[in-house]
Amino acid sequence: MPHEDISGPIDRWLQGDDTAFEAVFHYYRQRLLRYTFRYLKNETDAEDLTTDILVKVWQCRQSVTNPATFENYLFTIARNRVIKAWQKKVDHLFSLDAGGEATDPATANDPVLYGELMRHYQESLAGLPEQRRRIFLLHREQNLTYKEIAQQLNISPKTVENQISATLKQLRTQLAQHLASIIL
Repeated sequence: MPHEDISGPIDRWLQGDDTAFEAVFHYYRQRLLRYTFRYLKNETDAEDLTTDILVKVWQCRQSVTNPATFENYLFTIARNRVIKAWQKKVDHLFSLDAGGEATDPATANDPVLYGELMRHYQESLAGLPEQRRRIFLLHREQNLTYKEIAQQLNISPKTVENQISATLKQLRTQLAQHLASIIL
């Protein structure tokens, strides 16, 4: 369906004709699938995210005040959902701190993305102040408790906790910004 042909169903749907959404759905579904798959590299994740995006649009149609900007609105939601999905992957990278298992690159959904995230993670880690990096690595790689690290470095356990918390926040922010820069 040419773009000018979809404007009619969008107008009707936004005016309250729910049956017109079927044409909107079919027109944009494949485009959204291609868009989400391009960044997620996983068919199932792309299908799920596309469905979520279309449901979100359905629920928030009153937010679209100008039918001419509907496509921009739709793909802004898609971009934000892709970034959120990547943010979950970033959070998963830090799952060891929450007692989880680290992702095995061989089983990651997207080994290329995982490798890119790990490379950026290592660069971000190298950019930390030495003491903060040392505390973080003692906890993360040697699995020392906050108390053990505090004793080894002759600092308080609260300092260790604060340094690890600040490190995780900084690393998450840097990785999220990196991922967002890829998609923009």
